[in-house]
Amino acid sequence: MMYPLQLDFVTSSARQRASGVLLLIAGAIAVCLVGYWRVDLLAKADTFESRVSRLEREAIGLAPVEIRLDDSVGQEIQRANEVIDQLALPWNRLFRAVENVSAGPVTLLGIAPDAKSGTVQISAETTDAEAMFGYVRRLEQQPDLANVYLVEHQRDKRGGLRPLRFLVTASWLPTQTRR
Repeated sequence: MMYPLQLDFVTSSARQRASGVLLLIAGAIAVCLVGYWRVDLLAKADTFESRVSRLEREAIGLAPVEIRLDDSVGQEIQRANEVIDQLALPWNRLFRAVENVSAGPVTLLGIAPDAKSGTVQISAETTDAEAMFGYVRRLEQQPDLANVYLVEHQRDKRGGLRPLRFLVTASWLPTQTRR
């Protein structure tokens, strides 16, 4: 005897729905775990491959073996780098800017650039205060100099023409190139 088969795809029991949701959650967790393990294994494989490659290069002499430097060698390297940095500075621009100022009755005594602060101190002398102020004004007009200031001035107390000595400071390096 045959009984009729009744298929009802629309209605489902709460128990079947709960088991379906649990199965979906378990599947999602399994996919996340497998993905995490895959990423971890790929990272470990890359690490081992790079180690093997480095060891192979060292074995045939293509890659330098890591050498520990003592402090004195490190200090010498640092000093050499400082010298290289000093040589790379735009010294010609500074000297041209100072030379372009027609001195007239002003005698240039010294130029003391400071690359770390980007400033320069210019010492000079003249017999006339007006010539001193004119010299400072001409320095201010130089495009490679900024923040030009007369820092000090004084008359020489030893007889004779009693020269007026003065000190001017200016910025000569842009901020981004200061050491």
